[in-house]
Amino acid sequence: MNKNDNLPQADGQNDAKHLSDETNAIENAFIAEQKKAEESEKEHIEVEPVTDTPTVEGTNKASQKAEDDSTTHEDTMVEESEAVQNATDPIIDENEEADKDENQDNTVEIPEKEYETMNQKELIDELRQLMQEYPINSFRDQAEKIKKNFEKRDAEIHEEEKAKFEKENPPSDDPLAPQFEYNNELTKVFNDLHRTYRKEKGEFQRKRRAQQEANLVKRREIIEGIKTLITEEENIGTTFKKFHDLQENWRSTGPIPHDAYNITWEDYRLATQNFYDYIDLSKELRDKDFERNLELRHKIIARAEELGQEDNIHKALRELQELHRMWKEDVGPVAQEHRDPTWESFKAATKVIHDKRQEFYKEREKQQEHNKMVKENIIAEVQKITEIGAKSHKEWQDRLKEIDVLKELFKNTGAAPKDVNNDLWDQYRSVTREFNRAKNNFYKELKDEQNENLKKKMDLIAIAEEHQNSEDFAGSLQVMKRIQADWKKIGHVPRKDSDKIWKRFQKACNAFFDKKNAQKEAATVEEKENYEAKLKIYDALKEMLPQDDKEAMQSDIQSFMDQWSAIGRVPYSKRFIQDKFEKLVKAKFKAAGLSEVDAEMLKYQNKLSSLENGNERDFKNERFYLRKRQDEIKKEILQLQNNLQFFNSKDDKNPLILAQKKNIADLQKELDVVKEKQKQVNILERQLAQQEEVTTEVTSEE
Repeated sequence: MNKNDNLPQADGQNDAKHLSDETNAIENAFIAEQKKAEESEKEHIEVEPVTDTPTVEGTNKASQKAEDDSTTHEDTMVEESEAVQNATDPIIDENEEADKDENQDNTVEIPEKEYETMNQKELIDELRQLMQEYPINSFRDQAEKIKKNFEKRDAEIHEEEKAKFEKENPPSDDPLAPQFEYNNELTKVFNDLHRTYRKEKGEFQRKRRAQQEANLVKRREIIEGIKTLITEEENIGTTFKKFHDLQENWRSTGPIPHDAYNITWEDYRLATQNFYDYIDLSKELRDKDFERNLELRHKIIARAEELGQEDNIHKALRELQELHRMWKEDVGPVAQEHRDPTWESFKAATKVIHDKRQEFYKEREKQQEHNKMVKENIIAEVQKITEIGAKSHKEWQDRLKEIDVLKELFKNTGAAPKDVNNDLWDQYRSVTREFNRAKNNFYKELKDEQNENLKKKMDLIAIAEEHQNSEDFAGSLQVMKRIQADWKKIGHVPRKDSDKIWKRFQKACNAFFDKKNAQKEAATVEEKENYEAKLKIYDALKEMLPQDDKEAMQSDIQSFMDQWSAIGRVPYSKRFIQDKFEKLVKAKFKAAGLSEVDAEMLKYQNKLSSLENGNERDFKNERFYLRKRQDEIKKEILQLQNNLQFFNSKDDKNPLILAQKKNIADLQKELDVVKEKQKQVNILERQLAQQEEVTTEVTSEE
């Protein structure tokens, strides 16, 4: 209801001067109040409920009465009051109105956060931060959401730990069996912090109620003071000044209990109305009052129009509420012809802000729908990643990085519509739990596999340690190479054992190879000596001259071959001496009258002697060489035969044909020799195998 309704009629310059001074004072108060509203958005203002219901044209107009300018100020006040009270200010919706609880300070802006995505420690930190940075009565909704989500997390952790305990401790009738106990230190911390919050909030509410009760007593005294003015017989100017002082005290008095607001305001309105009836302002003073009120209305309208350009819609709405309060309570009536135009202008400026708010909410709804789609896609992507799974530690780590990226995206995505926001969060937690379950199952199976690998590698270590001191370098070498190859094929072992068993395996292998290399170095000296001895035999055979006694010469050559075979290996870099010696033997046998084939076979006896003292690898290499040479000869014969097709085969005098046929014949002889060598190698290998069997049987009998 308007506090500055009709002013008393008063004659004389003093009253006019006082009215002018009072007008300036009210205007200055209005300007100061405007600046205060711009500088601070934390002032709580109690206003009568208004809704989003569209304003019906004409509801803010006073009833048209067939009265002239002699209409009383009481009628003016009543008409203006009814017009403002019946008007619908389209600036607050039902949900916003519900927030106007007297215990909640809605003027403080607190950033919205996704409490659903926070863990227990983050929720504790968030409540502590709110208590430290904001008034205790400004974050009731946030505190309730934090408490709800903390209890939800706590229940989930409780169920997880209980399930784990029951898995590790099956049900038992044993009275001494362990019982499940749930102890969460974070829960104790949160309960203590929330208890402190409730205590501080209760203390604030008690102090606030006491202050409101004191303000109620003060306002009742102001009402009684206005009533007393009617019975005082004083100069009208003095009475009018007291009245305005009481009005100023009324405006400066803070809020009163909500349940006493309406009746107190009605008593104030009646007392003010009776005072105006008593004073009965003059037309001149009334017109001045109208002019002052019209100027204040224009200032309010101008400010409301400026708010239409404000980007922060919440700030604009809060200040618009203050402007509506000032229009209703601080500004009195205006002349009849200005009432509807000023109200229509104010209502139009209000509608601009209201439309911007509607557009803001519309855009916010679109954004929330977009956030919903993003979160649904994230949930689907997590499900997809879980279904694809992984087959190795590296792949699971890559999947985990993808999940972490999706987690950050989900947390940074704004809120979805309220009706699905919590459901989306529950779905996200569910699919992430499924992913973690699949990952944990993999690592459980991986752990079993690694333990099995550990067992296999321990078996290889036992073999390596068994052969590390072996003197049979040829046999143990093959074993060592095999277990090293097997070691590489076996997968990972538990990390805590990996380095330890590798060092142990490496130590055994190194011990064997160090010993083998030491023996090899010793053998190297002997091989050099063998080379020097074979070189002397080679030089001696080379110096042997042809003899008339062919058999004696053949016997001498065989003697050189026997001496050669009796000498051991030569250094690998000097192995060419063997080929030189074989070629020399072949040439000497030819000089001794043997055919090329016979000479080759006699020479090969020397090779067979070396094989007899060799190992399986030497036989394998020789067979490979003979088979390879056999294939080469066959290819060469086939190529020469193909070449003959280009010549006239009946022309036996053609030197090219003769040369080709001679080459084919030579190759055929060599092929026969190779086949004979293969035969001799096989015979020798069988003989050695039989000898080994006999030796084994004798050893067994002994």
